[in-house]
Amino acid sequence: MKRLSLLIAILALLLLPMACVDQEQIIQDVVDSVTENTIGNYTIKVGGTVGLRFAGEYQVNSYSYDPDTESFESFPDWYSVEGQVPAEYTFEAMVAGGLFQKLTGYETLLRVEIWKDGVLQDSASTTSPWGAVMVVGGP
Repeated sequence: MKRLSLLIAILALLLLPMACVDQEQIIQDVVDSVTENTIGNYTIKVGGTVGLRFAGEYQVNSYSYDPDTESFESFPDWYSVEGQVPAEYTFEAMVAGGLFQKLTGYETLLRVEIWKDGVLQDSASTTSPWGAVMVVGGP
């Protein structure tokens, strides 16, 4: 009986601090750590035939954790662009992607690459008249 009482007392001393821990803060710290490690510096490079005119849109996604609903919220931003090859777009995000189209019917080259922290994530190219390509990069 003395051993059982001693065991219960030891368990109570070990478990009591766990009940006092701020569980929401622990969850938030873990989420912050995970999201911090997935945010990166992105660059979308539009290349191909120099001077080729193009139009496109790219999406930049960031996320945050809402402890009240215990869910992630997405914050997408869309950017419309138009220009000539070569061109670059740089931003910070967790996930990103884009769709770009040639503004000519000639069989010139449009090549689009998406880089994250200096590492090529995706690339696509076309020589089709009025051709379009899509690229996506993520964690």
